[in-house]
Amino acid sequence: MSIYTKTGDKGTTALVGGARVKKTDLRVETYGTVDELNAMLSLASKEVKDAANQSLLEALQYQLFYLGAELATADPAATKANQRVVTADDITAMENAIDRCMAALPPVHSFVLPGTSEAGSRLHVARTIARRAERRLVELSETATIRPELLKYLNRLSDCLYALARFEDQQAHTEQIVKTVIQRYLSATTERRNALPAATAATQVVSGQLALDFSLAHRLLQQAICAANELQVPVVIALTDRHGNAILTYRMPDALLVSLELAPKKAYTAVALKAATHELSAAIQPGADLFQLEASSGGKVVTFGGGYPLYRDGHLVGGLGISGGSVEQDMRIAQAALHGLHLGKEE
Repeated sequence: MSIYTKTGDKGTTALVGGARVKKTDLRVETYGTVDELNAMLSLASKEVKDAANQSLLEALQYQLFYLGAELATADPAATKANQRVVTADDITAMENAIDRCMAALPPVHSFVLPGTSEAGSRLHVARTIARRAERRLVELSETATIRPELLKYLNRLSDCLYALARFEDQQAHTEQIVKTVIQRYLSATTERRNALPAATAATQVVSGQLALDFSLAHRLLQQAICAANELQVPVVIALTDRHGNAILTYRMPDALLVSLELAPKKAYTAVALKAATHELSAAIQPGADLFQLEASSGGKVVTFGGGYPLYRDGHLVGGLGISGGSVEQDMRIAQAALHGLHLGKEE
């Protein structure tokens, strides 16, 4: 069966019911824009990673078919009894999706560039087409009877696509952070193994020479307390092993209660990223490799000073976190403790 009819060769097209109008008619322009939006949603769905978002996009595509068919029916008498239409329930489903996505995102206080991932970029393009379709529908409603649900649906759809775009961007960013951290960990592990003589590497790990034993942890705690007393700053001191597991957390009298949360996070961060926490500040700025690292890690990572990785003979053995004073004071106390026992990376 041929797909061409030649009936539109003179610049007209048929609406549902048989009436013919110019292809430049506002009604045709409106449902044509809805059709364009539907095609863009299909393109976006091929890159979307979240399963719930994929299911929603498929449902939206069917709903846009129903909406387009309704717009192509100028004569109510031509409407079929069983014709599907968009409903208030469809709008509610979009609102639920918006709430789900926005609840998982960090707050923004300014305009954001449209799309930092392939899926996000395609969804933002779809969002702008949805806005254009809405403008055409508003204009059409000035001369034709349009169900209020259609106007509300297209208005909510652009909001929904914005939320989906940001959600997909955040997911892609989080995935990239995980990959970056894993790559850094694997790289550091490989370098450490290569630096050890092949015959002694296993023996050193098994014998515990790379561990932060109780004696060393106790001396480190004493060093930190002495440094804090010299500055007259009560602090919380936290230590982890080389895997980020807590060894001890000690709160000096009158230290801030919030420091009981911050000091262990500093120690964990220093081990997890094998870097002093103050060195991570530049890496989390917008556009940098680890942008939004703190938000993406569920609050386990902090990027202000006071956390340091601990090394023995060039090998990572644990992490130290100090919290209670200013950032500079926390750093001075931590540095005094690890340098006093030669636990810095270059010592």
